[in-house]
Amino acid sequence: MIFNQIDSFGQFSSLKDSPMFKNNKHNIFRETLTNTYYEMSEMDSLYKTGKSPFQILSNIKKGDSIVWMIKFINEDDFTIKSQWLNKKFPLKDFVDIHNIQIKTSELTGKFLIIYCWSVSCGPCIKELPYLNALKDSLNKDNYILLGVTFDNSVSIRNFFKSNQLNTYLNDENPSFAFRIIPNQKEFLNNVLGVKSYPTTFIVDKKGFIKQIIEGVNLDEQKKPKIYSEIMETLKRIE
Repeated sequence: MIFNQIDSFGQFSSLKDSPMFKNNKHNIFRETLTNTYYEMSEMDSLYKTGKSPFQILSNIKKGDSIVWMIKFINEDDFTIKSQWLNKKFPLKDFVDIHNIQIKTSELTGKFLIIYCWSVSCGPCIKELPYLNALKDSLNKDNYILLGVTFDNSVSIRNFFKSNQLNTYLNDENPSFAFRIIPNQKEFLNNVLGVKSYPTTFIVDKKGFIKQIIEGVNLDEQKKPKIYSEIMETLKRIE
């Protein structure tokens, strides 16, 4: 799990407003390099100054508390664009959440939209309705939509059945129209090197990465721009 402060929480004026940090839990932050602990009030003060960007690496649940393992980082470390733009996407065989294999040959010669996400990433979940709209806008013969995550199949299924998600999205039957690829921690961390969630790769028919969208960008109404960002890129590269 890797969430950047700016990309994943930038839409919130306070960390306390993020659904990631549950109000009924005691949230504690542990800086892994120095083993320093911060209370929510301390981290929120740092967050509001914008001078101490951080990554969430993992978390540990202890009774009524959640300990968030963090690392303070430089803003230059936020992006992987210089590493991947106009490079070949490292295709491989996948197995989706329904245990159906997706061979590399099926992905070759198609436009690919690869969305790197997690059920524990609030900004990712907020984008789902806008991503789902892509399915109706794009010809399925030319485009493949993949949702790649380090989460396992059980946690994903349970998440989509949760009342919390229904309330968050104001949808009685929330879904994700992308083909969900679970259990991809090694691929996300060590092959792609994803630094923040969500991260979206847009790949042309020749297999080259033509756009990388890191984090969530909001319009003037504070709504995610992911649909228009993807459609504008596809229009440019088609």
